[in-house]
Amino acid sequence: TDTSEPRMYDVLVVGLGAVGSATTYELATRGVSVVGVDAFAPPHTLGSTHGKSRIIREAYFEHPSYVPLVQRAFTQWAALEAASGEVLYRQTGGLSIGRRDSGLVAGVMRSAREHGLDVEQLSRGQVQERFERVASTLREHGPIEAGDRPRRQDPAGSSRR
Repeated sequence: TDTSEPRMYDVLVVGLGAVGSATTYELATRGVSVVGVDAFAPPHTLGSTHGKSRIIREAYFEHPSYVPLVQRAFTQWAALEAASGEVLYRQTGGLSIGRRDSGLVAGVMRSAREHGLDVEQLSRGQVQERFERVASTLREHGPIEAGDRPRRQDPAGSSRR
């Protein structure tokens, strides 16, 4: 590129992790002149969202007001997959374990009720039956989010429903 003339941008995004990259992408798709900068050259493994697995929960226990944001994120993941031709997200469901009156379980159930989410309430016995590996010391019960529900593990380690 020609560097003799400085280029002006409408927006500068500092940090190209998950949020910065998404912001830069969204602005660019809307026709905004945007540039993003990061402390490290991409790709790198020095950010907070690197590794082989991450979690996103639809039945957000912290507060039901997060649910529409998460649902929008799912829509955006699907759009980014379609645009890139790559599989970027695999829905697996999620199991939250705690006392019925715990902030975690009560929050999941509140989000599920307020937004009509498909969450199955499991007793301690049901959790122990379906998820043997996590159940050996289990004294609680928990809700499980829909989607491709977490898979049971047999003793040999292969997944099954």
